[in-house]
Amino acid sequence: MADYKYITNTGVIVPDTADTLEEVRDEFRSAFGQDLDVSSETPQGVLITGETIARDNVIKNNAVLANQINPNEAGGIFLDAIWALTGGARVKATPSVLRGVVMTGRPSTVISAGAQASAGISGAIFALTSAVILDSNGQATGDFQSLDLGPVTVAINALDTIVTGVLGWETVTNPAAAEVGRATETDQAARLRRRKTLALQGVALPEAIVSGLYDVEGVKSLAFQENVTNAPITIEGVTLAPHSIYICVDGGTDTAVAAAMLAKKSLGCGWNGSVTVNLTEPVSGMAYAVKFDRPATVQIYAKVYVRSVTAVSNPEQAVRDAILAYANGDMEGEEGFVVGGDVSPFELAGAVNRATPALFVYNVLTSTDGVAYSPAEIQIKINQKATILSGAIEVIVS
Repeated sequence: MADYKYITNTGVIVPDTADTLEEVRDEFRSAFGQDLDVSSETPQGVLITGETIARDNVIKNNAVLANQINPNEAGGIFLDAIWALTGGARVKATPSVLRGVVMTGRPSTVISAGAQASAGISGAIFALTSAVILDSNGQATGDFQSLDLGPVTVAINALDTIVTGVLGWETVTNPAAAEVGRATETDQAARLRRRKTLALQGVALPEAIVSGLYDVEGVKSLAFQENVTNAPITIEGVTLAPHSIYICVDGGTDTAVAAAMLAKKSLGCGWNGSVTVNLTEPVSGMAYAVKFDRPATVQIYAKVYVRSVTAVSNPEQAVRDAILAYANGDMEGEEGFVVGGDVSPFELAGAVNRATPALFVYNVLTSTDGVAYSPAEIQIKINQKATILSGAIEVIVS
């Protein structure tokens, strides 16, 4: 290992373990003679095996570390650091919230912010966000948030145990279920969103507008078109006014989407769409009516014909899970069903093969009405988005 040859100008090399083993054996023969018995059961064979394992671990460790420099492979804090260079950041986890929690006890009892209660069965602990004072009837309401970040679910009336002892505080209950929090964005989702927000620091250009929108919390996909001419044009049934842009967005609140569009648009550029949000530009104080669209849903039905190459316990469910994961964008490197994205039976077949290689997909047919199935792509317009449900996937196993 004196001459480490696995990091080159063309990248990182990860050799087969068999090649490393043979390399170590050659080194031992060179040191102790070509007639040295290097079989694994000999004392020197044991040393050779140990050295091979050690070298393998170093090589693999260096390969993993080198991949952290590549934003398309990086994860954790390495990905966060690279992403920060272009102004992006991973979506942070948020707590779950219980609103209007009812607390009772002796009148005038002060329950300080941070006082805790728990859901008896799950044991999830929630803390009071602001101090309250029980009124003359010995009652007050307040909001609680979970100590643990992420999707902490609590059913109605499940918050029933006081954790923080407060003299005069006797009961607690939640008349409404928890507003479930959000988990930290996964590496897979973060890598995909980073690629969509590379122009986040720019303005005016289409890529900068799209990047700004993908940085809005909750935005899943969008379609962007522009008309730079002096006359209206129609694209896939959507009419764009002269010198305007058209954006159809799936996800995000109306206000957040409109604010991002206002911040990123070109000066003098108009908007199109059925959703209108009135905003005031903070620098100029001018009022704008920002327009955009929300996608219409196109229901997809699928028939998938498969054969099991090896035993698969539940091939029908495996196919459905794979297609749903693909459609929802939960497969690494795949966007799935997006605004304006056509539905390809070929890609659905690829998703099944990728998730379950033991299944051989020999045909996939799709339909928008559950009657007329075809192997052809389903065309999705720029103001539409495909969707598919588990019950709409028919699996035929032969």
